[in-house]
This record gives sequence, structure tokens and C-alpha cells, in this order.
Amino acid sequence: DDNFDSLSHVVLEGRRSINNIERSASLFLCKTLYSLILGFIFIFLSKSYPFIPIQLSLTSMVTIGIPSFILALEPNHDKIKGQFLVNVLSKSFPVALSIVLNIIFIIVISYMFNLSYQQLSTLSVITTAFNGFMLIYKISNPLNITRFLLLIFMITIFMVGLLLFKSFFSFATLNFLMCLLSLIVIVSSILLFSILTDFFDYLVKKFPKFFN
Repeated sequence: DDNFDSLSHVVLEGRRSINNIERSASLFLCKTLYSLILGFIFIFLSKSYPFIPIQLSLTSMVTIGIPSFILALEPNHDKIKGQFLVNVLSKSFPVALSIVLNIIFIIVISYMFNLSYQQLSTLSVITTAFNGFMLIYKISNPLNITRFLLLIFMITIFMVGLLLFKSFFSFATLNFLMCLLSLIVIVSSILLFSILTDFFDYLVKKFPKFFN
């Protein structure tokens, strides 16, 4: 419109697009990474892949589909910082690796407690969803009312699917043993998420030329 005053709006719209794409890309890339790593690992294991498609539909909906749609449309005028790919990997890779390590841990537990495939897959879904919620929390900081309600709503949908539609999603019954193992897996997820995130941040700061 031949008006220099419009440039400020152009800059703000550019920031919104890049920042929101960065957050959404972190969610999608996380699933791509852990699916790729798990697919490679389970080629060499005698165990079946720890998910069935309908379970992945639930976790993808509550940790990727709905959150990425809402966050992509949200106003975001924060100044763009760092490299796009590094920013995305720094958020998605630690979570993806945490999911992989926790599922390997669950497989070990399944041998110790003689768990069925349904119990193993249920624990795998729980750790995948919980790590996904931690990633949503991380990319949503600082939380505002929209992001807070989004996170609570996604957790609620997942819990409804886990508890009320367990037959539809082929989830195991959460008896005392399963509740105890779920708690152990959640604690393990929190610890691994924190350790791996700090480690990746350390690598980025220690070797800035490599990541840039």
C-alpha cells in the first residue's frame, strides 16, 4: 500500500509464522524421530512393535494434531532467536530419545513381570503421551490461559481414552501393578526428559559452530 508504517505489521506477522511453525515442527519431528528409531530397533528384537495403529491415533491427536493446530494460529510476536533447525531439534530430539529409552525400559520390565503385549503397549502409550505433554509444556512456555487450557484439555482427552475407552484402543486394565509401573515410567520420563534436554542444550552451547 506504499506505506512504510505497514512494515511493522509485516515483521510481526513474519515472527508469528516462524515462531509458530517452529513449535509445530517440534511436535511433528518428535514423532518422526522416535518412530524411526523404534522401527530400526524392533527389526532386531523378537518383541512386536509396542503400538497398534489405533493407539498411535490417540497419542498423535492429543500430542500433535490438536495442539499444533491451536498453537499455529496463536498470536506470537516474540523476537526470532537462534537457528530454526537447531531450535526444533533441541526441543524434539531429547523427547524422542526419552520415549525410545523408556520403551526399552518397559520391555525389560515386561520380562521381569511377565507382562502381556497389551500391558506392554499400554505402558508404551502412557510414556509416549506423557513425554508429548512435557514437550507441549516446554514449547508453550510462558503459559497463558489458552496454552494452559489446551494442555489440560489434551490430558483430559487422553485420560478419557485410557480409562473409559480401553477396549476400543486395546488398553490393558489399570490394576495395582499397572498403576505402579505407570508411575515408575512417568518418573523415568521426567528424569530422562530433564537430563537429555540439559545435555542437548550443553552441546549447543559447547559446540556452537557445529550446530550453526
